[in-house]
Amino acid sequence: MSRIIATCYKRVVVLLTFPEKGICETYFPLRSAPPLNPHSNIMCLYLIPNHYLRVILKEGCLLPPSCMEWNNNKISEAENWHFEFLDRQDVFNELTSKEPKPPKKPTNEHNPIICDNTPTPQKREQVS
Repeated sequence: MSRIIATCYKRVVVLLTFPEKGICETYFPLRSAPPLNPHSNIMCLYLIPNHYLRVILKEGCLLPPSCMEWNNNKISEAENWHFEFLDRQDVFNELTSKEPKPPKKPTNEHNPIICDNTPTPQKREQVS
């Protein structure tokens, strides 16, 4: 839906979400060149379970990387959208690459629980 909104309204759409639910991405219009001030036309949506919230971003805030499919489907004049926001996306990528990853929860993978008294299914004799 974000691609459709970006293209129909000729606006940048930023989709934010929890890391475990998906990835944050920026969507640019596919079929138009950016206006004189594309930074004033950013729409940000925050995906939470079962619905979206509209978020107002501060001027000059960092933006997540652009959607990979945009590169494959855009027309040549739409490429300038990416260049307008490239510096903000680079800083976002730099910060998220330094972010510490949460530790993995401990598992019993190396210490399985073995129950010797587990009943095994009995074979039934067929009556003919």
